[in-house]
Amino acid sequence: MVKPVENKLRTYHVTLVREGEAYARAETHGHTMYLGVRRGDPSAGFNAAETLLAALGACLLTNINSLAQKMHILLREVRVDIEGVRRDKPPALIEVTYRLHIDSPAPAEKLQKLHELAIEWGTVYNTLLNGVPIHGELVNTQGEDRAP
Repeated sequence: MVKPVENKLRTYHVTLVREGEAYARAETHGHTMYLGVRRGDPSAGFNAAETLLAALGACLLTNINSLAQKMHILLREVRVDIEGVRRDKPPALIEVTYRLHIDSPAPAEKLQKLHELAIEWGTVYNTLLNGVPIHGELVNTQGEDRAP
């Protein structure tokens, strides 16, 4: 069983910059990811909803990796297939389902416990499950950082 660590708050920071009409560049910790920001254009890459689903999958896989090591579970292959159902008015994902595929010689009970703990310790999973208040503001940068 994994014991909870000290209850500290951690802040994550990501910066996104629009790069033309179809793409945005997301940056954090010196890493870059490009996202599609042209509505209805799948050729531009992951859209915002697909990026959210990918974050959920990354959350589950991160915990599966970490917990499997602690539980001494051999993982030969792990895959998560995730699907989100979108409503148009107002736009929102109204249902998310996933299927976690694990190829491992571990007993089914141990793999079930691994899955349960991955959910319990999932930052993105719990955020989506419980919701989080979102606060934002508009800052007009007209004229900032521009040469005359």
